[in-house]
Order: sequence, then C-alpha cells, then structure tokens
Amino acid sequence: MSSSDLPSELDLVIGERFRAPITGAGGQGYRWLATVTGDADAVDVQTVGIPPAGDPPGQGSFARELRIVGRAPGVAVIDLALTHAGGRVRERLRLTVRVR
Repeated sequence: MSSSDLPSELDLVIGERFRAPITGAGGQGYRWLATVTGDADAVDVQTVGIPPAGDPPGQGSFARELRIVGRAPGVAVIDLALTHAGGRVRERLRLTVRVR
C-alpha cells in the first residue's frame, strides 16, 4: 500500500492499531506533518521512519509508516501533508477515523 492507497475512512475500536506505509522524501527536505481535527483525543497519530537494516541514521530518504491508535470514542479527521522545510506541500491526504 502506498500513500495514495490509504483509505479515506477508517473504523477502529479503542486500543486498535492501524499501520500503513507512506512515501518518504526526507532526503529532499520533506517530512509528514499530521493535523488532527474533530475529536482529536480519539486517536494517536504518528509518522515513523523505518531505516533499512544496516543503514546508519540520517542517510537520506527511507520508508515511512503511518501509525494510528484508537484512544477514545469519537470521529477524528487527520490531514497529512508531505511538507518541505520551506513550506511547499508535495502531497496531501485526508483520513476520517471513527473510534467506537
């Protein structure tokens, strides 16, 4: 699954985890920024880098993973933006998460 293959809607139960690969472009100065609106306390959201085995940290781009955990009942809207240090947005994704 690539970033463009992420679902636009997701249903989770409290404590359930969702993980999906997302594109990375750290070597080009981009990083994922996540903004959560709606019931923001309903989810924990992280974008985590996954360096290949044997590669030292900080050596260019590597795969990233979106991690979401259902924390409380509610509906959260996650806006993910692959953003350059200068403010340019290369890719934007929106995901609605319902936690029950």
